[in-house]
Amino acid sequence: MKKVGVLATVLAALAAMAEPSLAQDLSGDWQFKRRAREGWHTGTLVIDKDGQVRQRGRNPFQDYSQCGHVVAVGVKVEIVFTSVKSKHGYSIDHFYCTVQGESALSCFNIDGIGKEDDLFRIERVGGKSGSPDGQMDDVCPAREKPQV
Repeated sequence: MKKVGVLATVLAALAAMAEPSLAQDLSGDWQFKRRAREGWHTGTLVIDKDGQVRQRGRNPFQDYSQCGHVVAVGVKVEIVFTSVKSKHGYSIDHFYCTVQGESALSCFNIDGIGKEDDLFRIERVGGKSGSPDGQMDDVCPAREKPQV
């Protein structure tokens, strides 16, 4: 019985140590296509090595962009947008995802209007990008690097 408890503790510790690397593995360029209340949305996300995310999207009525951050715990990933730019108003998205391998997330969205029931995929475009910093600076202002 003690062996099972020790094994469970060791496995939990290994899983906890693996979690930060999963968040780093999310850095790069991603694309999505999802059905929402007003029709299809398509777009590109860029996640940097610090977990910041920038998104350009399009729905049937307008182009929009969002900025935010990524929270990853195990196989659960939240993409939390904190600001949006649009011409006709847009409710900020909050994607709740499950990792489906190195190159795909299965997600649903909850915005200010409520939960959208359709699941959608976010897929990595090409390989992992080592440093997407600077991409989409026109979407979200570039963050200043801390001075050492």
